[in-house]
Amino acid sequence: MNGIKRKVTMAVLAGATVVGALAMPATASADGDKYLQLKVCSGSTETVKFYFVGENQHGDWVGSRFWEIPPKGCTTAGGYWWTAGRSVEFHHRKPSTGWRWEPRVVPANGQDNGGTYQLWIG
Repeated sequence: MNGIKRKVTMAVLAGATVVGALAMPATASADGDKYLQLKVCSGSTETVKFYFVGENQHGDWVGSRFWEIPPKGCTTAGGYWWTAGRSVEFHHRKPSTGWRWEPRVVPANGQDNGGTYQLWIG
């Protein structure tokens, strides 16, 4: 009797493993997803340091490297692609205010995959 129970249990576990593998969600690179680079422009007379944290084109939650925006200028956060239709954490610092962060939506509507979306900071 023990042998029969063991075989049935093993068959159930094997079946659950197959079903579980089939039920896994699709990767972030599924057709229809869009990924954008972000460009940040500042109207400040101070240099602004910034970085992003969010979901990249591989479906990973990652942080970017740091960039600097010259006074009243713009900087593209090149080499990082963020999932459109989701938000990212936008971390930024001016010498006069210290570090702050805010959620920013990376829009999907009206954007081309591989494009650059521009954000503004005061």
